[in-house]
Amino acid sequence: MEPRDKPFTIHDYIEIGLRRKWYILIPLVCSILISFGVYKFLPKIYKATTLILVQPQRVPVNYVRPTITASVTERLNTISQEIFSRTRLEKIIGEFNLYAEARNKRPLEETIGKMRKSIEVSVQTKFFRDQSQSAFTVSFEGKDPRTVMMVTNKLASLFIEENLKARALQAGGTSEFLAKEVQNMEAKLKKKENDVRDFKERFMGELPQQLDANLRILERLQQQLQATNENIKVAEDRMILLQGQMEQLQMKKSERESLAARNLARMLAETGKATDEARMEALPEDPVIIQWRQLNRELNSARSKYTENHPDIIDLKRKIANLEPKVKALLKEQDAMMEARLKERRAKTGKIPAAQPPLDPAAEKLLTQYEDQFREKQLEVKRLKGELEKLKDQIALYQRRIEDTPKREQELGLLTRDYDLLRANYQSLLDKRIQAQMAESLERKQQGEQFKILDPASLPEKPIRPDRDKILLIGAFIGMVAGLGLTWFRESMDQSFHSEADLEAYLGLPVIASISNLKE
Repeated sequence: MEPRDKPFTIHDYIEIGLRRKWYILIPLVCSILISFGVYKFLPKIYKATTLILVQPQRVPVNYVRPTITASVTERLNTISQEIFSRTRLEKIIGEFNLYAEARNKRPLEETIGKMRKSIEVSVQTKFFRDQSQSAFTVSFEGKDPRTVMMVTNKLASLFIEENLKARALQAGGTSEFLAKEVQNMEAKLKKKENDVRDFKERFMGELPQQLDANLRILERLQQQLQATNENIKVAEDRMILLQGQMEQLQMKKSERESLAARNLARMLAETGKATDEARMEALPEDPVIIQWRQLNRELNSARSKYTENHPDIIDLKRKIANLEPKVKALLKEQDAMMEARLKERRAKTGKIPAAQPPLDPAAEKLLTQYEDQFREKQLEVKRLKGELEKLKDQIALYQRRIEDTPKREQELGLLTRDYDLLRANYQSLLDKRIQAQMAESLERKQQGEQFKILDPASLPEKPIRPDRDKILLIGAFIGMVAGLGLTWFRESMDQSFHSEADLEAYLGLPVIASISNLKE
């Protein structure tokens, strides 16, 4: 007969556990004791943590903008690189005598690397007081709780010092850089200002802003030119009128003077006192004499208009000088003839004829007035013509300026555009330099953003490693698993029946009677 399997119930498991309790308790207790021993044997690692608050600058940002715009995480990374450097950590290790045993057995680089792993810096996501403040923690792990606390506080102070130093250095560097840039930009701006000033000085009068003034001046000059031309025409008309009147008076005077001169020449010739000019006037109408007289009249007329160095006057003098030998020859002939006639007249009458009376005094005075007015008009015409030439030169000058104004406007536009751009850049740099100087002063006076220890590191009361509860829990779990395994193994090896149900299940027959286990 094959045995039939009996289904297990919760009561069966409880009965097995009670029956095999020592198989479960002994491995469990032993495992817990071993775990506790392991915990006692392992070195204790303590951890100290300090909380550092990031305080914003005391002066509102609207008044003084900081030059350091990096986030707290970025600045902490930079400061951590400085603090975690070999030189800094070596000083801390020597100051607190850390890792004394490891330093004797291992290289210093490994010790420093081990210390770097023992330091932890983390930014807190929690904000304090308001959302504009944040914090970060600095932690250190070690075997001695007091040393761990002191090293943690030392690291926190180093973070504060490096933050102040880094902010002051960056603010100072920014201010120095901007100062140099402002100086360079100022030199460029001055050079461009000199270029603009030189351009305006070189092309003064042709600048675009002077165009309206030039047009008004040109219009006024053209009006003056027209007025001057009219004045010259009026003066010349007056001169022509005076010249006509003078010629009429001079013709009368010349006729009387010619007649008087001939009479006087005859009289003087009779007395032997006749001059060359008088004798010339008394000469007959010879072509040479007529030409000589005409040249003298032209010379007198030219002298009233020009100076002695004028080419016309020099040419007239040369022609007169060329005629003088012929005139003198005619004078000699005239003298000889007059002397012969005078002798003949004396032989007949014994007297010298009287000269003709001079010109009328009123006519002489009027002729003098006409001559004075004529000379005044000549001077006036000369002056007006000089003014006319000056006006023409000025008109040509202003016309040239007006014509060159568009070109100068384009050239000046290029210069002023570069100047305006440089000036805007210079003003921007100047404002930034002032802001940087204020920010630098703020950092030097420690009024900027600062790190403040909110919770200093305290003496750790219990180690963070190894975790006693965790080790004991693992030991209890291992002991329980081992006890259950031993119980299952022992129960599998046991072939005895422990109850009537086991027997009925195995035989498939009901139990009629059972004999109790009697103990003596």
